[in-house]
Amino acid sequence: MLRDIIEIFNSDPNIGVTTRRKTPGEELELVQQFISFKKNTFNPSPTNKLAIFVEPKIGKSYPDIVFAEYNPDNFDSWADVRFDLDLSDLKTLYHIYVTFSIDTSGIVKQLGMSWKKAALSVEKLYDANLIIRKDKKWQLRNREALKLNRIEAVEAKIDKWEEVFQQALLNKNFASESYVLSKVVSTPRENTIMRFNNFGIGLYVKCSTGFRTVTKAIKASIPVSFTSIIFNEWIGRALQTGAV
Repeated sequence: MLRDIIEIFNSDPNIGVTTRRKTPGEELELVQQFISFKKNTFNPSPTNKLAIFVEPKIGKSYPDIVFAEYNPDNFDSWADVRFDLDLSDLKTLYHIYVTFSIDTSGIVKQLGMSWKKAALSVEKLYDANLIIRKDKKWQLRNREALKLNRIEAVEAKIDKWEEVFQQALLNKNFASESYVLSKVVSTPRENTIMRFNNFGIGLYVKCSTGFRTVTKAIKASIPVSFTSIIFNEWIGRALQTGAV
């Protein structure tokens, strides 16, 4: 039976996830408490399940928590060759998504790839049942299957508001919603909250009754970039391997 919530806290080479070693302390306790809160308040459905990632490596950064909601039906036609897709392949896939239809020469020109690399990438995506060829151009087989329902990134911090602001900004590169999490006793000043608002970053705080939303993040459409698709692939691999 498919689990409503899967948790990926540690590095797993079978999935391709690399996580940072957890540092004990007040911030980790806050992260753990917020994850428990989210798990208790999540309302699953047949088309909406939850995957939780803790400090996964995305580019050169490690967001504290990523809550990725997904439709398990999108992974029904999984092909094992998808385990072999790398970042370059996902960049190609995303470019096909945003252009709707493109030939290999267009991929070479617009992404600055060699013909050999572009052709190999297209071949892998075709074998993975992710793209089809129509009118001599490449298109996605199913655009909806490439989208997660929601990607919420949460950056926990007790203080150091400039640092957390910069990380929350980075998280907007892949997340549909980016939040900062703190304790009510160290809630940032009004001008800092306003700065978060101006950049579409939301704020959660821990209080005596649990957690509350101070401001909501502005939602972006998914996939935000090719890095959004990385979470899509991680979830698919986790489901296929039974690693969670």
